[in-house]
Formats: sequence, C-alpha cells, structure tokens
Amino acid sequence: MTRRTIIALFVMAAAALAAGCDSAAAKPTGDAPTVAAAATAGSPLAAPDAVPDKVLVYYFHGDRRCRTCMGIQSTIVKTIQERFAAESAAGTLAFQEINYEAPGNEHFVKDFDLSFSTMVVTARKGQALVKWENTKVWDYAHDEQGLADYTEKQIRAYLGMVKKS
Repeated sequence: MTRRTIIALFVMAAAALAAGCDSAAAKPTGDAPTVAAAATAGSPLAAPDAVPDKVLVYYFHGDRRCRTCMGIQSTIVKTIQERFAAESAAGTLAFQEINYEAPGNEHFVKDFDLSFSTMVVTARKGQALVKWENTKVWDYAHDEQGLADYTEKQIRAYLGMVKKS
C-alpha cells in the first residue's frame, strides 16, 4: 500500500467512528406502547423478570459506540448499583442494555422514539407499560456527578409511581 492509500483509509476509519453517535435530542412522547421483554446483552445488573410492578431502565445504543456513549452508560449502571441496590435486589428496579440496531430490536426505535443512544425509564404494571420517558442524559454527557444525580432523580420519580399503586 502506498502512503496515500494508508492515509485515506485512516481518514475514512476516523470519519466512520466519529459518525457513530448523534447527540441530537429526541422527542419523548406520551404514548405508552406495549413492549415485549428484550434480551439483555451482558448486563451487569438484574435482568427483568415477572415482578408485577417495577421500574425498568433501558440504555439503548447502536452498533457503533463512541467513548461518550459508553461513559454515559457506565455512569447510569454505577448509579443504579450504588444508589438502588435494595430496589434491584427486590426486583422493583431492573436494567437492560439494548442495541436497538440488532436484529429483533428494531421495534424499540418506534416504541420509544429513539434516534441515538439514550436512557429510557419505564413504569410497568405487570406486563403493561404504563409510562415511559426518553431522558435527557446527553445534557449531562460530560458531567458525571450531574448525570448520576439526574439518573437518580428520574428513577426515584418512577419508583414513586410504582410504589403508590
């Protein structure tokens, strides 16, 4: 290979990596679609099961992932592990990491109005999804403490809905 070819390949690879994330804001909707449980991809937290009423926190991402996307997910997971250990152990709170571009997961894009990596918090009554929110985690992408506090606030609000009923 010539030096020019190597440089061209390097530039194309860098461009492909840079295009992996789109931080444009998605609009959450008020609709509450019924969503089937999806397979978890190596989730470090409890997988959802048949607990009647619970909060299910999703972290959605595509095939290509940037450092910022992975950092956001890491902070969310750490926050759940550190601040919601009891709720996770009791089955009231569960976490799922989902690649929305993987075969069989395409419906999540429509169900939750996804256009990029994000956290979606849901309240479930049995198998019914009664409320969900496509959160604003990208507002805190470079503020780990702010993201942890925001994540906790969102999850606590949804846990309050589940515990009231």
